[in-house]
Formats: sequence, C-alpha cells, structure tokens
Amino acid sequence: MNKKKQLVIVGLVALMVLILFPPWLAPLVHDNDSPRSALREGIYKDGHPYQSFFALILKDHYKDKDYGQRYNVYWYNHDSPTGDTATMCYTKETESGKYVFSCGTGP
Repeated sequence: MNKKKQLVIVGLVALMVLILFPPWLAPLVHDNDSPRSALREGIYKDGHPYQSFFALILKDHYKDKDYGQRYNVYWYNHDSPTGDTATMCYTKETESGKYVFSCGTGP
C-alpha cells in the first residue's frame, strides 16, 4: 500500500472518530471539575453533544461575588433560527469542588 492510500485511510478514520465519538464521550469528559467543563456539560445536556466540544469559551475579566466568574460562550445552536448563540455564563465553585453555572443572553 502506498503512502497516499495510507494517508487517505488515516484521514477517514480520523473523520469517523470526530463524527461518532462526541455523543459517547461527552458525559465522560464534561464532569464539572472546571468552569469550562461545567459550561460544556450544560451545552451537552441541552441536547448539543457536538457543540459541547467545539464551543468557544472565553474567560471575561468580570467576577461577581454572588454568581462567580463570567464567561462568554459562542457556539452554533441548530435549534435557533439564527444559528449563532452568544451567551454570557457565570460559573461558581461549590463546597464539593464541582462547578455550577448559570447562563443568559447579554444586553
């Protein structure tokens, strides 16, 4: 087998992994042990397993004493008429060491 065929086979296997594994791996990977993991678990539980892996989560400079650290979350919501979903979320660490989050849209 020449190198070109091997490269095509490796590419197809990688594509299959990207398509098939996110719904199965999301509950194992997103376990609320970090703020970003808690946010990704929220996206997964909202019915978007693929977007939970590919969402862009940016930490903001603002930290609220009641709600916690603010994050800007950008992901594609296929249920939304516009598709794009920009969300402001806050994460806060609980006494058990896990993170909880609350999300909403910004002004």
